[in-house]
Amino acid sequence: MATSIDFIKKYGDKTFDELPFCDIDNLALCEIFYMPFEKVINDNFNKEPIPFAEACNRVFAYNGYKHVAPGIMLLKKISVKMMAMASCKRYRDLKVVACQSAFATEPALQFAAMTLILPDNTLVIIFRGTDDTLIGWKEDFDIYLRKGIPSHKLGVNYVNNIAKRYDGPIIICGHSKGGNVSLYSALHCSQEARDRIKTVYNNDGPGFENFNFINSKEYNEILPEYKHFIPSNSFIGMILAHDDDYKIVKSTKFWGMLQHDASTWKVKGTEFVTKQDRFALSKIADLSLMEILLTVNDDESAAFDRVMTAVINGIGQVNLKNFARNLVSSIKGARRAWKNIDEATKTEFHDTFAGSTKVIADAVKTVARDGSMDIEGKVQQIEAANS
Repeated sequence: MATSIDFIKKYGDKTFDELPFCDIDNLALCEIFYMPFEKVINDNFNKEPIPFAEACNRVFAYNGYKHVAPGIMLLKKISVKMMAMASCKRYRDLKVVACQSAFATEPALQFAAMTLILPDNTLVIIFRGTDDTLIGWKEDFDIYLRKGIPSHKLGVNYVNNIAKRYDGPIIICGHSKGGNVSLYSALHCSQEARDRIKTVYNNDGPGFENFNFINSKEYNEILPEYKHFIPSNSFIGMILAHDDDYKIVKSTKFWGMLQHDASTWKVKGTEFVTKQDRFALSKIADLSLMEILLTVNDDESAAFDRVMTAVINGIGQVNLKNFARNLVSSIKGARRAWKNIDEATKTEFHDTFAGSTKVIADAVKTVARDGSMDIEGKVQQIEAANS
């Protein structure tokens, strides 16, 4: 079954006049933005844009003219896809500008955004998902346990700055955490920028801490332009409060975490291959994680944050690749960090997951009985019980 690489091979000679920007273009661009474009493209909004092919060639040169994987969980086929797109008539002459990135440890921050300019001056803003850094993964946990993350504010500022600097319609894309930032930025950017949004793509990005956004004026303004895609066994994209306006995409893989890899999503022509319903495992994860995360109190959340911060610092590595290369010393460092954590914090940390076995078992029963779930209704029950 075809995937995005097959779309590139089949339609790479089609200009955007001949074939307008489509859902698969969104996915392919999100995939290749895991490559380190920020290392070779200026982050200044006022700098002259450069051709897409030149940007890709710079990245390839930065990696020693080799197809290098951006990380352990991000394979080198991303580099292969990037260079395939660079040689295509469809993409090579697009303009690239303002590749911004930010990285910090406290609070955890891993952010990157880039804008492509289509021939008709449409602006395609891409937000990167979680990269190979341990801090990037820490920020993912912060999405689940904190009300907002630093990447949200940076995403809003980025959209507003691009809208001020350039004219034309706006398309916003993101995969994984990038999908979360994509939606958040569209909801919280200036009204002038929001009025120009043509499409918002959320590719298997996690939700927010509550359902308030669904009833907001901003969400209803962008809803006609909002496209939310998840794989059939979605795990990441179903965490926390999310909308039900998603389309379910078939994947070449079965297991949920493997399906999160956008390169496994099936396509037919210029569209995704979709199905009507999610797998039961995805529904069970959705229901059980929703209850576990929404019942975590502030003390447990703070304890979880302290433990994660201490362990990551104890590991002493920047990314997963270095962690694997220095596995023994990394594990020893993590164990030392755990031992040095005070007992009260350890207790609160364990309490975060207390009762999770029963929650999962109840979710299995619910899915087996009903086949589907009223997630919003379940959240209202949890919130009522906690109030």
